[in-house]
Amino acid sequence: MVKLLFIEGLELDFFNPRSLVVFISILQGAIFAALLIARYFKHRKTADVWLAALLILLCASLITPLIGFANVYDRNQWLTFFPFAISYGAGVCIWFYVAGLTNSKHGFSRRDLLLFIPSAVYVAFRLILFAKNLEFKDWFNTNFYRPLVSPFVFVTEFLWNVAFLYFSISHYRKYRVWLDENFSDTEKLKFDWLRNFLYIFTFVFILGAVFDFTNSFLFKLSYIQYFYFELVLAFTTYYLAIAGYLRSKTIELDFSAETEPRRTLLPAKELEKLKIKLQNLMETEKPYLNPQLTLTDLSRQIGVNSAVLSFVVNNGFGKNFNDFINAFRIEAVKEKLATADDAGLLGVAFDCGFNSKATFNRAFKKFTGISPKEFQENLPNG
Repeated sequence: MVKLLFIEGLELDFFNPRSLVVFISILQGAIFAALLIARYFKHRKTADVWLAALLILLCASLITPLIGFANVYDRNQWLTFFPFAISYGAGVCIWFYVAGLTNSKHGFSRRDLLLFIPSAVYVAFRLILFAKNLEFKDWFNTNFYRPLVSPFVFVTEFLWNVAFLYFSISHYRKYRVWLDENFSDTEKLKFDWLRNFLYIFTFVFILGAVFDFTNSFLFKLSYIQYFYFELVLAFTTYYLAIAGYLRSKTIELDFSAETEPRRTLLPAKELEKLKIKLQNLMETEKPYLNPQLTLTDLSRQIGVNSAVLSFVVNNGFGKNFNDFINAFRIEAVKEKLATADDAGLLGVAFDCGFNSKATFNRAFKKFTGISPKEFQENLPNG
């Protein structure tokens, strides 16, 4: 016998605590997704589009618990199998977001559409089931979906998302190395937000896998039991909406992890010659005083291409470009502090080429083993 379309006497309840928590997150995510899309049309930064898409996917996945706890499903069982949540899409959006944020010129080709085939197949499959009558849905859910399809979707989606999360983390790590090899000031370029973003989704994917594994292979989880994961997802969406919008502003950079830097080999005599020339340039002209100094800027001053200069810095001095420049800045700071009475730490740091307090403190501790304040207090006139 076909089930009733609604359970008689059951009232809709959108104001219960669980539905309200989820609704606030959905509303927040939808508002900021719209703001990101509006910002894209103004600045044409693809990272905004992918973050908006990710927010939309998260909001869509929260619709099920929202209407479920509000009794919408129980009153309207014909909604069974409607694809509110779109599987296989989150990992792909994360990858394109990370790539777009670290490379302002990163585009989207027709070939990239192939990455959304699993999502399209999933949605089409669910829509076909959604169009069936309730009697068929009940039979299919009992005999095929719960014992076979649901575990298959869980395993394949988890592997799919983890693969793209791995690609994203690997890309970000290469990006951080590239920054240190090309820029003397990386504070505004390193996107600490992106690191936190990847940590959060690693945790969410693992937690979601624990719940799905339990539901697919151990025992069926109830709405209430699943809500603990959905609560984490709701807070993730809330945080991502605000922090993502405020902190994910693309900077004009052209980094590609797929393009490995050319390794330029120099004879030992030529390497030593360029090393001495670079050392003299740093001591006489003091280019490190420029807070925005880049590898390209310095290569023009010394008269070699950036690949050769990078090789000299790496192999001649045993440092990356960022550490090489900051080492000179720290020595300049130490010299000024030792010769000036009552010198202000931050003022001296800025005079010597640093552009932020955080970078200065971190670099000073790295090269001296103590904080700037401790160094100043240990001076004879401190």
